[in-house]
Amino acid sequence: MKLSQALSYVITLVLAAPLWASQDAPPPGSNLGNVVGGDFKKAHAIIQAKCTLCHTDKRIDAALSANKDMAEIQREMERRGAGLNANEWEVLGIYWKQNPLKK
Repeated sequence: MKLSQALSYVITLVLAAPLWASQDAPPPGSNLGNVVGGDFKKAHAIIQAKCTLCHTDKRIDAALSANKDMAEIQREMERRGAGLNANEWEVLGIYWKQNPLKK
């Protein structure tokens, strides 16, 4: 393979990478408060930090899939000691409503 041909392949890959990454991005949302553009990384970070100390995230996914009242479950978890600040409440509240697992 010639150097110019190899360089051409590398340039093509570098230019195409952002296009591939954008296909995996969640759809943009509106009026999501602390959740920007449908990006639920903050919600997952809160779940990992606060919720999975006592149970797995699979349990949360199962509750979402079963269409359980996640706000009520969140209040119960607060009573059991999962301290959430106002920002975390907002992010999780939006996540419960926008989650694709919710039926």
